[in-house]
Amino acid sequence: MHEDRTCPVWVGYLLVNPLRTLYQNPDRIVGPYVKKGMTVLDFGCAMGFFTLAMARMVGPEGRVIALDVQEKMVEKLLKRARKAGLADVIEAQVIPAGTADLEDREGTLDFILAFAVIHEVPEPDRHFQEFYALLKPGGKMLIAEPRGHVDGAAFRETLETARRNGFKVMDAPKIFRSYSALAQKPPMPLH
Repeated sequence: MHEDRTCPVWVGYLLVNPLRTLYQNPDRIVGPYVKKGMTVLDFGCAMGFFTLAMARMVGPEGRVIALDVQEKMVEKLLKRARKAGLADVIEAQVIPAGTADLEDREGTLDFILAFAVIHEVPEPDRHFQEFYALLKPGGKMLIAEPRGHVDGAAFRETLETARRNGFKVMDAPKIFRSYSALAQKPPMPLH
């Protein structure tokens, strides 16, 4: 997540406001893709609006990896996770701005969420290469960017970057005030 465009920490408090669920409900947005026992990534997790919901969805046998470049965001997320009794399901870490820093997890993830974050990364191509490598064959990625903050042309370029790096864009789920796309790493071919 690019330092110049990174969401300020104070905005993180607004993003976890419970009223947000009225127009961006995590159960509706990621529920169709996240199931019990999965290993999922919340890339650019901030204070964990989606992280905690996904932790409930994957349950104790699953895992949510939550990454952000800002230490204060991760600290607040961990505090919220402990309070909600979900800390054992969540691995949260601060990462450098140029990488997801998860080489040891290649081919292990079922789902990646990149919500309002791709416009912040300095090298989208590099990140999409990493995301592709992290997903299992058939794994999915939900990409959403805020309308008004990101324009349609920029979002189309994001999707082109995803395609260029092996993803197939499957759908455009409706998310309030967002451009969105569901992308997939193709399943392994049957022989």
